[in-house]
Amino acid sequence: MEIVLGIHDGHDSSAAVLVNGVIVAAAQEERYSGLKVDCGFPRLAIQAVLRQAGISIKDVDHVAVSTERPNPLVMKLKREANFSVDDYIYEQHAFWKPLRYEDKSVDYWSLFKDRKDFTFDNGYQLDDYLSYYLTPEQRDQAARIRLDNIADLLGADRAKVHAITHESCHIAYAYFASPLRGEVLSLTCESMGDHSNATVARISEKGLTFLDTTTENYLARLYRYITLLLGLKPVHHEYKVMGLAPYANEYEQAKSYKVFDGLQKIDGIKLRLGNKPSDMFFHYQEALSGHRFDGIAGALQAYTEDVLCEWLGNCIRETGLNRVVFSGGVAQNIKACRAMAQLDAVEDFFVSPAAGDTSISIGACYWAYWQNQLACGGDVGKIAPLDNIYLGTEFSDEEGKAYLAEVRAGEKYDIVENASPDRVAALLADGDILARCSGRMEFGMRALGNRSILADPRRHDTVRKINTAIKFRDFWMPFTPSVLAERAGDYLLNPKGLRSPYMAMAFDSTEMGRRDLVAALHPADFTGRPQLLEQRRNPGYHALISAFEKITGVGAVLNTSFNLHGHPIVLGPKEAYFTLENSDLDGVVLGDTLVQRRKA
Repeated sequence: MEIVLGIHDGHDSSAAVLVNGVIVAAAQEERYSGLKVDCGFPRLAIQAVLRQAGISIKDVDHVAVSTERPNPLVMKLKREANFSVDDYIYEQHAFWKPLRYEDKSVDYWSLFKDRKDFTFDNGYQLDDYLSYYLTPEQRDQAARIRLDNIADLLGADRAKVHAITHESCHIAYAYFASPLRGEVLSLTCESMGDHSNATVARISEKGLTFLDTTTENYLARLYRYITLLLGLKPVHHEYKVMGLAPYANEYEQAKSYKVFDGLQKIDGIKLRLGNKPSDMFFHYQEALSGHRFDGIAGALQAYTEDVLCEWLGNCIRETGLNRVVFSGGVAQNIKACRAMAQLDAVEDFFVSPAAGDTSISIGACYWAYWQNQLACGGDVGKIAPLDNIYLGTEFSDEEGKAYLAEVRAGEKYDIVENASPDRVAALLADGDILARCSGRMEFGMRALGNRSILADPRRHDTVRKINTAIKFRDFWMPFTPSVLAERAGDYLLNPKGLRSPYMAMAFDSTEMGRRDLVAALHPADFTGRPQLLEQRRNPGYHALISAFEKITGVGAVLNTSFNLHGHPIVLGPKEAYFTLENSDLDGVVLGDTLVQRRKA
C-alpha cells in the first residue's frame, strides 16, 4: 500500500490523502477555521483528512507539498483571507504607487503587521523572510525552512517531505482527476506559479511534455485588478464580475473592450504580452474613467474568452490534440470554459472541480504517486479519476440529533426524524427554502447537494428571498441547478455530450429549461452552470430530486451553497444550525432529521 498526504498552504489552503492511486479524502482549511479562503499551514484540514482516511501520519509514505517557493510574507499575512477591498486599495497606494511612480521602497510587512483584526499564520518559522522581494538565496533558504517546519509540525520523517512545482500540481490534477486517459492537451492559465503562469503541454499516463511556458500571461491579473476597480474583493469576487458581464449592452462593452484589446498577443501556441501597462491598477483606473460598470465587466469577460479561444484553437492545430484538460485560476471562469468547449475543433473538454489553487493538494498527491510509479515501473493505470467530490468530513445522524438536543432546538423548531425525500420535496414544491447538510462534505467552492440550500427552480420569487434574507448576496448573481442526469437534454444544450458533474462549466438552456429552471439560470443570458447528477454519485440527493420530479414534473432543483455571505460553506451540525438561526431559511435537513421553522 502506498499513501500520499498532499498539502497546499497558499490561499484557500487544503489537504488531501491518496491511497494506491485513489483520492480518499480532501478538505479545505476554511471549513474548520471559519476564515474564508484561509491561507498557511492547513493544520485542521490535515487532521480531518487523516481521520477520514483512517490513518495516522506514521502510515504516510510521502508528504507532497504543492509549490516549491511560495512567498512567506503572503502566507504569514494570510492576505487573501484577511484583506478587505479597502485593504487592497490601501496596498496599491501605500506600497505599489511609491514603488512604481516615485521610486520609493516601502517595507510591506510594516504596513500590516500591527493589524489587530487580522489572523496571522504562525505555522512556519519564517519571520526573517517577510519581504515582498527576496533574493534567490533567501527564497531557497525559506523553502528549506518551510519543509523542515512541515515535517516538525506533522511529526513526520523529513525525508518523506517533498515540494512539487505549482504548475505540475495543476497539470496532474487536471489530467488524473478527469475521466480522460491517453494523450491529451493540457493548458494552465493563472496569475502566478513557481516558474510560469501559463503552460501548454502534452500529457498521458506515460509522461508529460511541456510545449510552451510563459510568465507573460496577464489574463488572471487583469481580471483581479478589474474586480478591485469595480469595488469587489480580488480572489473572492471575480465570479461576480463574470456574473455581471451578460448585462452589458453592445455599445458599452465595445467601448471598454478597446481598453483591454492588445494586452495579450498570441503567436502560435505562445501566449505573450502585447501592450503592457506600466501598472495594472492605476493604468486601468485612468483608462476606464467614465466607463459603465457593466460595460467594463462585459468587455473583460469577452476579451478573456476571445484570447483563450484563439490560444486553444492554435494549440489544437499545432498539436493535433483535440481532447483538452484546463486548469489554473482562470479555468474557474465557467463562461470562458463554455466558449472554449464550443470551438468546432474541440472533441472533448474537461475542467475538474475547484480548478484553481484550492485543488493543488490533490494535484500534489497525484503527481507524487504518478512519478513514483513511473520510476519503479508500477501500474500507472491504477490512478483513478475523481468519481465524486464528496471527500470531506461527515457526521452521523446520532451526532446531528445530539447537537439539536444540546441547543434545545425543539423549543423553537419542529423536529421531524427520518424525514423522507417525499416530505422534503413536497415542502420545496410548496415554496419553502431548505438547506441540506448530509453525508460527506463536498471539496471545493461548489455545493453539490450535501451542503446546499435548495429551492423550487420554477419560482423566481425565491431568488429575492435567498438573496436578501438568507445569502445576503448581490442581486445580479444567478443561482444554479442540480439536474437529474437523465433529464439534462430537456433543459440544457450540450451537443458534444460534455460531462458536468461538478458545476464547472456553463451551458445554454432549452425552451423547457428557461421555463422550468427560470430561477436557476442567469437572468440575462439564460445560461446555466449545472450539476448533472447521476444516481450512483449521490443516491440520497438523487432520491430527493426524483421525489420533487414526481410532484412537479421538474427533474431539477435550485442549488446554492449552504453558508451566509462571507462565511465558508458549513461543516456540520453546529455551522448548519448557526446559519438557520441567522437567516430566514424555512428549515434544514440535518442527516435524516428535518428541522422546520414554525410558521405563523
